[in-house]
Amino acid sequence: MRKILFIILVALSCLPMYAQQDYKGRVLDAETKDFLPYVNIGIVNRGVGTVSDEEGLFHLELNKEEYSLKDSLQFSSIGYKTFKRAVKDLQFAYNEYPEIVLQPEIVKLNEIVVTNKGAYEIQEIIGYQNTGEKIYGYWKDNIALGGELATKIKVKKGLRKLEDLVFEVASNASDSLLVRINIYDEDGFKSFPGTNLNTSGKSIFHTIGKNARVSKVDLSPYDIYVKNDFILSLELLKIYGAKKVSLVLMAAPNKYTHSYRKYASLAAWEKLEKSAMAYQLNSTYYSDKPARNSKAMVAKGKKATNLNISGFVFFAGRGVSGATITNEMNGESTVANAQGRYVLKAQKGDLIIFKAAYMKTKRIKILDRTRVNVNLESE
Repeated sequence: MRKILFIILVALSCLPMYAQQDYKGRVLDAETKDFLPYVNIGIVNRGVGTVSDEEGLFHLELNKEEYSLKDSLQFSSIGYKTFKRAVKDLQFAYNEYPEIVLQPEIVKLNEIVVTNKGAYEIQEIIGYQNTGEKIYGYWKDNIALGGELATKIKVKKGLRKLEDLVFEVASNASDSLLVRINIYDEDGFKSFPGTNLNTSGKSIFHTIGKNARVSKVDLSPYDIYVKNDFILSLELLKIYGAKKVSLVLMAAPNKYTHSYRKYASLAAWEKLEKSAMAYQLNSTYYSDKPARNSKAMVAKGKKATNLNISGFVFFAGRGVSGATITNEMNGESTVANAQGRYVLKAQKGDLIIFKAAYMKTKRIKILDRTRVNVNLESE
């Protein structure tokens, strides 16, 4: 029986159409007057929100009568001061897009951390990996823009830099999706996502293609450092092609951590107990002691199972010379010899791609076998 982690993000039920009004506008940089794309816009913790598009334009369906004098519409974006406007004071325009200007925030350089734990730089893999389990997390139906799916990443204490993020896509019905990667401190209400630890002043964008199976995002240019556990999320910004989103991501079995979701931009977070999305990160850990054995560690100090997989690539009973074999998780690649034989470094749970000219690409997830023979088919 399949064990499925259902993390289903669905749009909230609409209010009666006659009660809704379209509040719209365009978000600009106050100094340059440039359009500001993908600004988070919404009424905090009320489940009503969206993000601006590439040209700074936004539309938000709401009914002013549903909100109190304390409710405000908030505009927030990395690198800019948060702007709020009371819902009761909102003016609805029908044939134009009123301008909302955000003031740039002075970007503070990351604090230089003085520590005696810097003699050794240890490369560690942290987070959670799907190793063949049929466990998934879903973005489904018309999730509002700005909706997020997050997981708490548990790590040993100490200074570390986040180098890159890897996550696995089970299926994607849209042509492609644009997401933003957010890294939060767990200093929010009841240890929910709080302060954004990305202090670079730049958002971390990533496009998930229709046929993508493994996504890798380079985090190193953003100089993100953590000292304790943190929360990582993917935030939906744009859907290309099909307007209904149905993105299925791999999850991981883990009873020691939690996941979180929100349905729209600036909506309230909801906690999902004892569940983990398969978000895996390469990191540099700064220590006063050298690494003992393996330099790769996964989730709470468990050593990764490193393997040398080998085998043959066949077509119609013959070895395929020159076939390319690539590990999508670590980027390593090799080429089959004249007999179609190959050897490649991998670990349990890695996705391996087999490619050859005029033949269909094949993907295989490594489980416990170290010998993997593959039969390719013609296109």
